[in-house]
Amino acid sequence: MALEKILVVDDEGLVRNFLSETLKRKNFEVSVAENGMKALDLLKKDAFDLVITDMRMPDLTGIDIIKKVKELSPTTAIIVITAFGSIENAVEAMRLGAFNYLIKPFSPDTIEAVIEKVQEHLSLQAENRFFKETQGHMSQDEMISESPIMKKIMEEVLQVAKSNANCLIHGPSGVGKEVIASAIHNHSFRSEKPFIKVNCAAIPETLIESEFFGHEKGSFTGAESRRLGRFELADRGTLLLDEITEVPLTLQPKLLRAVQEQEFERVGGVKPIRVDVRIISTTNRDIQHAIREKALREDLYYRLNVIPIEVPPLKEREEDIIPLARHFLKKFSKENHLKEKRLSNDSEKLLKKYDWPGNVRELSNIIERAVVISPSDIIQAESLSLNQTRPELTPPRGFAESEGDNIIKLPIGSTLEELEKRMIIETLDANNQNRTRTAKMLNISVRTLRNKLQSYENTSD
Repeated sequence: MALEKILVVDDEGLVRNFLSETLKRKNFEVSVAENGMKALDLLKKDAFDLVITDMRMPDLTGIDIIKKVKELSPTTAIIVITAFGSIENAVEAMRLGAFNYLIKPFSPDTIEAVIEKVQEHLSLQAENRFFKETQGHMSQDEMISESPIMKKIMEEVLQVAKSNANCLIHGPSGVGKEVIASAIHNHSFRSEKPFIKVNCAAIPETLIESEFFGHEKGSFTGAESRRLGRFELADRGTLLLDEITEVPLTLQPKLLRAVQEQEFERVGGVKPIRVDVRIISTTNRDIQHAIREKALREDLYYRLNVIPIEVPPLKEREEDIIPLARHFLKKFSKENHLKEKRLSNDSEKLLKKYDWPGNVRELSNIIERAVVISPSDIIQAESLSLNQTRPELTPPRGFAESEGDNIIKLPIGSTLEELEKRMIIETLDANNQNRTRTAKMLNISVRTLRNKLQSYENTSD
């Protein structure tokens, strides 16, 4: 689902015009309303992908608008505008279904960042439509799965969703762990409450505690105002901790308490904050190895892994390849305003033979490219470009040239530190500076790799 039509509701003309002009420069179709009643008239006449509404207006409040939007168009995303010092109102709005909030005054960059998050949300929402229930069951026509193992997982998702238990979803990158997490939330009694996601590997170690638990004004340099953390924003809803093994070990005791007691303090705060949050975690790492490596506390693991869900790689569920490919054909043909394309018999055979190291994500990318570049409505094998999806690794310096004999040679007397550094640098070079692939090859976390590289830069200065 693309983000195209936006409704801006604000009784202040300057704010209304600023938002409208900023969004129009990004090629969005924008309608404006100066009060809640006019907004309702527009909502009854037209469908909007996003509504941006002020919280305080003379006739209807932002809360009133949220309730009406949810009644008229449940899939429409909502962003509320609030003044500094009234963040509690924004939190209440998010509990009622708002996606995010803006604090006055805000810049075009802030608007753009929030809009990007909405676009990601709507895209994921569209991808997850096949998880909707039909008389208590997932639609067999829309679940995009023919393999027995995935059908079993979908049945498990419906059963797990009825509970309040924490879940740990494990599987290789690109298999759809986040989609399954969304399905659990969407089928739970929390489905109308927030679904907040955190990529634990993408947040700098110095900021992750504030991201999780928020901070008070003045708690550290740059903390110019109070900030709510993801746990607080997810209250009464679901919190997805993506790549859980990347959480710093020093933060894990506080995370354990938040998971176990549903209580925490903001950074710089002393008042305990209680929440009601269901935790879904994901990882592509070997959990037991992470525990042995002291990357994950064992007691935290047991709290998160109440219900484990193992998602197999795409190559182990061949029956899903063609149904998924056809789903992506329909999706990308529509998104690119093209007549719906289809695969030739040779193309389907080629897709089935491929080993899919990038799993469903790689399949999606291949089909999207084929839809765009294929000159015909029937996609032939040459348009799939399977040999272009993974760069061939050429032996870097220090590696032997012969296949099967890629080794790193160091002189006798080299220290373990020198060996480790050489191993990391050479493997990174071999992977064309791809840190995720390098970390996986070395069986360490991306965060550990990043810290090692930073230490090398510091010692070379």
